[in-house]
Amino acid sequence: MRKGKVNFLWDVGSGVGRVEYPHHTIHDGNWHRIEASRNGLNGTISVYPLEGPMAGMMPTPASANSPTTFTILDVDQNAYLFVGGILGLVKKADAVRTTTFTGCMGETFLDGKPIGLWNYREREGDCKGCVVSPQRSDGEGTVQMDGEGYAAVGRPTRWNPNVSTITFKFRTFSSEALLMYLATEDMKDFMSLELSEGKVKVSFDLGSGVGTATSASRHNDGRWKSLTMSRNKKQATVTVVDIDSSAEEKIAATSQGSATGLNLKENQKIYFGGLPTIGNYRSEVTLKRYAGCLRDIEVSRTPYNLLSSSDYTGVTKGCHAENLYTVSFSKAGYMELSGLLLGVDTEISLSFSTLADTGTILANVLNSKRRRRQSGEVFMLNKGSLEVMLFLGNGSPRRVVRRPDQGVLNDGREHSLRIERLPGRSFAIQVDEEAKRETALPHDQPISLQRVFLGGIPAEVEQTSNRVNVPFQGCIWNLMVNSVLSDFSQPVSFENAEIGQCPYLGPPAPPPLLPEVEEPETEEKEKEKEVSKPLAPPLTPAPATPPPPDLCASAVAPTALEKAYQFGLSRNSHMSFAFDDTKVRERLILEFELRTKEESGLVLYMARINHADFVSIQIKDGQVCLGYDLGHGNISGCVPFSINDGNWHKIRVSRNKQRGLLVVDGRYSKQITSPKKADLLDVVGTLFVGGLPQNYTTKRIGPILYSINGCIRNLKMVGGPLDMATPTSSHMVGRCFVATETGTYFDGSGFLKAVASYRVGLDVSIALEFRTSKTNGVLLAVSNQANDGLGLEIVDGKLLFHVDNGAGRFTAEHTPEGEGFCDGQWHSVTARKLRHRAELTVDGTQSQAESPNARSNTCDTNDPIYVGGYPDGVRQAALSISSSFRGCMRNLKITKAAKTMEVHFNKALEIKGVQPLSCPAAAA
Repeated sequence: MRKGKVNFLWDVGSGVGRVEYPHHTIHDGNWHRIEASRNGLNGTISVYPLEGPMAGMMPTPASANSPTTFTILDVDQNAYLFVGGILGLVKKADAVRTTTFTGCMGETFLDGKPIGLWNYREREGDCKGCVVSPQRSDGEGTVQMDGEGYAAVGRPTRWNPNVSTITFKFRTFSSEALLMYLATEDMKDFMSLELSEGKVKVSFDLGSGVGTATSASRHNDGRWKSLTMSRNKKQATVTVVDIDSSAEEKIAATSQGSATGLNLKENQKIYFGGLPTIGNYRSEVTLKRYAGCLRDIEVSRTPYNLLSSSDYTGVTKGCHAENLYTVSFSKAGYMELSGLLLGVDTEISLSFSTLADTGTILANVLNSKRRRRQSGEVFMLNKGSLEVMLFLGNGSPRRVVRRPDQGVLNDGREHSLRIERLPGRSFAIQVDEEAKRETALPHDQPISLQRVFLGGIPAEVEQTSNRVNVPFQGCIWNLMVNSVLSDFSQPVSFENAEIGQCPYLGPPAPPPLLPEVEEPETEEKEKEKEVSKPLAPPLTPAPATPPPPDLCASAVAPTALEKAYQFGLSRNSHMSFAFDDTKVRERLILEFELRTKEESGLVLYMARINHADFVSIQIKDGQVCLGYDLGHGNISGCVPFSINDGNWHKIRVSRNKQRGLLVVDGRYSKQITSPKKADLLDVVGTLFVGGLPQNYTTKRIGPILYSINGCIRNLKMVGGPLDMATPTSSHMVGRCFVATETGTYFDGSGFLKAVASYRVGLDVSIALEFRTSKTNGVLLAVSNQANDGLGLEIVDGKLLFHVDNGAGRFTAEHTPEGEGFCDGQWHSVTARKLRHRAELTVDGTQSQAESPNARSNTCDTNDPIYVGGYPDGVRQAALSISSSFRGCMRNLKITKAAKTMEVHFNKALEIKGVQPLSCPAAAA
């Protein structure tokens, strides 16, 4: 604030931008709302008076541009955000003239997310409370759902099974999403309202067959719709009304069979906007969550406010469906915007992220019959290269290509693209902050872009033009023309475009362990053998063998439990056992001991080929749950006693015809009875323990199909024990330690390939924790086959952080005190590469180094990240040793451009001599 007026300042590397809001002064004792935004070079500010004589007036935004060249604000999650002033020790930018503020502040948001002003890291001066600031008026009960949440409400007290009435109003751009769902515990009766390709779909089953219907029109156009569903026994009618135009559409559905009642019990939930991750749901219902607004919800004439629910997430008060600047495409689609004129000095910029190497980002199409005279432009990715083509109606297009050897663009990360029409018959493109690329044009006449499409083009346009539709998959946001943002909430048309949503795509999640690739047969068999056997070798030391010279004097090998096996090392970790299926048809006995700290996971499963009959044991919310189906309806139940305390628990299942009994520790039990009269279990003679194979799946037991992270021993079935040392098959099963703690164990003989390719670039931050029993070992490394690379290693008890930007290695070094890293304790490490500087922080103590060549500041890698060592034959430019790490590691996080990637060791691409998710602790 300068002389009562609000000033907005920014600098993205090429000079200060500044804009002052000229229409109001804010030092009048009244509350004001300030909104400031920056996109590229352009900054905009608005001030809304909330009190006083000008309250309620809509402001005229003020804008300005910062000097040209750079557009990206390089800050990361370690940057400080100051409110109300600047701490005295911090050096401020010269352009900032004032460093203190006297007055009150209310709600504060950054990028739409609230900042808790009392949840500060540091403060100076006397900060007290103020009178509550005025809030924007939002309709009572109006909520916005962010596409990642849901809300659960209780069933109305007055519930008539034969009659259902549901009403609510919605406003969305979502194409696929769940609006409402309710079901009985056995899921025989259910009802759902969904969006399918933007159309309203109703489905319901009263116990004897599904009735379903879908609207003819799309209703995801960003306008408020009123939805009413009325059901009288088997007949249901859904009416959708556009509130602005009063246009109305009705759809009717009839359920099958003779059942007429929906028998929802009083304790069962009704879900809006999505479903919890853990749970069993009807297979007909989409699990994609809703992004948009809801209001005026009533079920059986009972009103609901979702913010008063005891179980909701991703729900906020109000509705903001205007000024949307993001759009994403998960399948072939497009969004059409109003046309524009590309004249001299016109600039177009946007940001995008994608994992696909081919797709149209922006295209202009003319419906001209004289196709050879078409003009316009196309931005697209073509097999990893970015191509910008300018069609001028006189032959071949002018083309500028940016190739992937400068760094791939389909890595899921955020990239910016700028297109400029320059004076002197030329145009230029700039990707991120790389050097501009220019090409000459035959004239400087304006180019008319009549129909502008993002993400692809419609089928009818493809047929009437000479353009081929190449659909884009990913996210596009902040499209600006001459520094003016395009509002995606006002599209001319769209299809399969999730407007206002932009899921984070990168870095891409590692694929499942050992992906199927075509390799020589002998090499493939060797890999299978290596993974199938227990990963950790016998961990009892051999007295006759002298310890390695770099072993800590205090090192003691962790002891493994006999006849106990660790599962959960990957999603599909499991053992299988063959058995005589005739012996379980009438009676079944299963018994074992389990030790886990997990909330959920699959423990045992057997089933018929088509899964009509099955038996499952799962952990849900820390409780043991038994489920089975004898061919005429499934039944399930859980023992209400949490066993995920890290201790051993004995679990016994017995089934005699229809009746099943689940007992935990001989004390806690749950009895269940199969429905109808079926009493024979018809399954294939294979028992899966700990999880399921990668190519084996089932839809009968809900989403918990992943392996339990825990230890199993003393497995018995029907009449006797099963030898877990000799299973029929085994995949990613390890040994159990006497005592464990969170972490991943490296036995000193191998490595882990965490990421397939990674570009270090200018800045990166690596954080991890470790404890070790060796004085030498590689912690982490990434390197190209030239000189660029980055490495963390322990050498002779010292921790070294090496960086090579191609002009020579420089190293930050930390020497620990006392016993050093041989003290058996966890140590925290943060290694930061900041252009030509390296900072290393170990247990709070910082050291640093700097390259003598300050101009060399980019580490040009596009190579794997290895943890704990690296394979033979792989060159590492930024390491001095090749010795593998021995010990435990956890909480590895890699941060770049304010995006943090958590490395999950159980999803590694390659693994050798490493046991994820299980770290030996000192025995109690």
